[in-house]
Amino acid sequence: MAPEQIIGRIFGVNPGKIDDTTSNTTLEEWDSMGHVNLIMELESTYGVSLSPDDALQMTNVATIKRILQSRGASW
Repeated sequence: MAPEQIIGRIFGVNPGKIDDTTSNTTLEEWDSMGHVNLIMELESTYGVSLSPDDALQMTNVATIKRILQSRGASW
């Protein structure tokens, strides 16, 4: 499952409307509690462990993909 699909599911948004530029400032539904849920879902889906620093940096789709790939995740 692609990160865009996970983000869409977590925030209740059509994944087709999500791209690398989508961020917590461009997606109204992306609030702090949703961000926590997103990080937990990413860890579960991709079998990775993300640090608090990773989580703080993961505020847009491009960065989420970069960090996930650096942890060995693929989709």
